[in-house]
Amino acid sequence: MCGFTRTPHGKFMGALKDFSAAELGGIAIKKLLQKYEIPREEVNGVFMGEVLTAGEGQAPARRAAILGGLPESCPAETFNKVCSSSLVALHHATNMIRVGEVNLMISGGMESMSRSPYLLRRVSAKPGDQNLATLYEEATSLRDAESVLAYDSMFYDGLTEPSRMDRPNMAMLSDLCAVDKNIPRDDLDQYAYLSCARASMTDLEDRMAEHIVPITLSDGTELTRDETLRGPELEKMKNMAPLPKCTRVTLAAMSQLADGASALLIASDDAIRRLHLVPLARIVDFATFSHDLEWYTTAPVPAIGRLLLKNELDISDIGFFEVNEASAVVPIYTAKELRIPRGRLNIWGGSIAIGHPLGATSARITGTLAVQIQKHALRYGIATTCNGGGEAVAVLLERV
Repeated sequence: MCGFTRTPHGKFMGALKDFSAAELGGIAIKKLLQKYEIPREEVNGVFMGEVLTAGEGQAPARRAAILGGLPESCPAETFNKVCSSSLVALHHATNMIRVGEVNLMISGGMESMSRSPYLLRRVSAKPGDQNLATLYEEATSLRDAESVLAYDSMFYDGLTEPSRMDRPNMAMLSDLCAVDKNIPRDDLDQYAYLSCARASMTDLEDRMAEHIVPITLSDGTELTRDETLRGPELEKMKNMAPLPKCTRVTLAAMSQLADGASALLIASDDAIRRLHLVPLARIVDFATFSHDLEWYTTAPVPAIGRLLLKNELDISDIGFFEVNEASAVVPIYTAKELRIPRGRLNIWGGSIAIGHPLGATSARITGTLAVQIQKHALRYGIATTCNGGGEAVAVLLERV
């Protein structure tokens, strides 16, 4: 890994709401090329994760690549494994380099949760754009409740588990885990507070400033920092009511809806020599774990375990862990089961504090981890994301 850039995160329906995911991805890619002085014709391909592709248009990764300034001869692919999308994109990019098919890849992710559309059940065989009033008349004539319902694609395609009739959302499944694994409400509040405090300090000290791409907004102002940044307000968190159908999990203990994009530069040894690149980290290995569809919250534990076993490593060998904060339940449970000290886990805060643009987060935490192990001169780091469908993906990085 020889480069990392990301956009600031925009609040849901906030400063970045008018940018498509492809536009955000293009901004991150363009900055990556500029920052590391990469000749655009040297890039062999672009792999981007994105989850909420409804209404995005054909081939979102391809559009991001073109908007990022890459030539039309550069191929691109879009990956969807929910919250692990950009980590899977990275895995495939890494494998292509390892087998010698390519030398230089851009891998990342992008998401505009603000632009995720409502979905209507098709009631007409007529192709093309339709008048909403006409569609409503046709739908009501069917006397079918589902035909007149507008589904929220953000929830339908990204934040609910379709295997059960009641389609539980990610908060409900986090609450299920909190109750089953005896994680008290106070632990959730304390963890959320810690994440926000760490992210606030990271922002205050500009630890990630060189990797964040300023975005010019329609009014001419620039967004240079995460609009999503939550302040550490413990009493406010403690006074929050649980979310609907939850007994312990509150809004403060969940990752935030957000817009944003991240991009990583992945190079072979040959590309590093020819282009005089300076590696951030070596991508050592990946591991994936899949089990019960409802238990995405616990999947990072065996994913990390597999990664350690494959590489003959122990928890004590790993300097830092980045465990995506889909909810506070996930890092709390992971740390408890694997005995990871809090001082080595999500040290700069996470998605609870700065937001979780679904397709982009895996690349963000992986790039962040690379920066952390470089800064602290540690040999190894592991980044992992759980994802809807009862899975998790983990990557092992080594400082170069």
